[in-house]
Amino acid sequence: MHNNYYFLKVIAATLRQKLMYARLKQCFSQDKDELMLGFERQNGEEFWMKCSLGAQFSSLQFPATFHRAGRNSVDLFSDLLLAEVQEVEMYENERAFSLHFLGDFVLLFKLYGNRSNIILFRDGEFQSLFQSRLKKDAEISLAKIHRPIQQSWEEFQAHDGEYGALFPTFGKEIKAHIHSLGYEEAHLKRRWEIVQEVLAELEDPTIYVYHQEDGVYLSLLKLAGEALYVGHDPLEALNALYKFHYSIGEFLKEKNQLIVFFQRAQDKARLYLQDLQKQGFKRQESVPYEEIANIIMAHLHLIPANVSSVELPDFYRDGIIKVKLNASLTATQNAENYYRKAKNFSKELAHWQEQVDRKMEEIQIWAKRLEEVSQATSRKQLNAFVPLMTKDTSQKEVEEIPFRVFDVQGWTVWVGRNAKNNDLLTMKYMKRHDVWLHARDVAGSHVVIRNPQQKVVPKQVIEEAAGLAAHFSKRQHESLCPVIISSKKYLRKTKDLLAGQVIVDREEVILVPPARID
Repeated sequence: MHNNYYFLKVIAATLRQKLMYARLKQCFSQDKDELMLGFERQNGEEFWMKCSLGAQFSSLQFPATFHRAGRNSVDLFSDLLLAEVQEVEMYENERAFSLHFLGDFVLLFKLYGNRSNIILFRDGEFQSLFQSRLKKDAEISLAKIHRPIQQSWEEFQAHDGEYGALFPTFGKEIKAHIHSLGYEEAHLKRRWEIVQEVLAELEDPTIYVYHQEDGVYLSLLKLAGEALYVGHDPLEALNALYKFHYSIGEFLKEKNQLIVFFQRAQDKARLYLQDLQKQGFKRQESVPYEEIANIIMAHLHLIPANVSSVELPDFYRDGIIKVKLNASLTATQNAENYYRKAKNFSKELAHWQEQVDRKMEEIQIWAKRLEEVSQATSRKQLNAFVPLMTKDTSQKEVEEIPFRVFDVQGWTVWVGRNAKNNDLLTMKYMKRHDVWLHARDVAGSHVVIRNPQQKVVPKQVIEEAAGLAAHFSKRQHESLCPVIISSKKYLRKTKDLLAGQVIVDREEVILVPPARID
């Protein structure tokens, strides 16, 4: 409720007492969403207003003193310097008030939550604004800010006791309080009395600051639970709100974000492990490649040419086995393929076991981090974990990128969608320190590991990205696939090459199984 109309009325009345005939001595910004106003009162005392107008949290604060930074600060609203405050005006039924200065200057404080702004007018005409992102604020007319509404008993009767149209400034908290007083069951006259009683309570309220599950809040009404602050001074109350918001509210918000992030990372690793374990079960249940090759060689006379499968006697299990074949190859060549797969199987099995071990270790790491964050009691304890939640690209950027996007152990990987898209990825979007991958000797997608921080890309990340390159290629059904690894400076494209084709001047090749993607 700190930007509620009724609280701003109390703020405006207090500022009228504090700032009448005070001179504005300083007006500057040293943080993106923060404006500092320094006044000299008639008795020579300083009076500071700190206006924090961020998209996530906007509030006024009134520090006793403030020392301007020696650098990275910018003077704003310079025309107002040394001007004297003549009046503090509160606008009817609006979350806005203004300071009137000598020289027909008006500084409007529009406190609309995440659209809050401070706007300068002279002679009623717009001059400049603090939050330039809110461009429509330049169209505000001072003469039209007041919203006079007839709030009489007669109008209340005409609306049959529905107070919404007469009192649009009642927020959900005030409405809930009104209904808790038996408003719904009351007759019309008693309803009017309830509204008047609440309005009287709001005129000179006791101010509370509460900590609830989703943050720290200022309230003009007494709520359940113990308050962090109780008082009647609105400036002191805002200082308390600001302090508790960042010491408690922001800490809890950051802590909850980390907990959710770590839980999701742990769940993702568990799902990946489950998929690996399913692959292991299939391997155990499947017939070894060497046995299939031996069965083919033993029954070459039973295999017709140009068939994609054949049923043969299985002398290992004393039954019949259906064997898949490459119809373009002879029976002997198919047997050779199975012998080759059997030779690679031990490598594939070792790689599979390495992935299983790594994922089990990763799950334990996430569990430990989750426990440490859950037990944290200060923002300082969270500092070591915050970088883990930071990604190379925001979700908005991900949505705008015209490629497939994958998160591989915290690294962003882009995968081309088609030949032209591959060219776009490699020739335009890929940067100098990114890693480029492609399945060798077959058509497939270009794959790029983003590396804007210019770090050494871990071997495990390269292997998983190589698995993606294998999956999005003509080798996706093979047990192991050779994948080229290179970088921007070793890639070039000549005019005679087709879309998606590049020349690789220097490369490294690794053998990986294609990634499994649901």
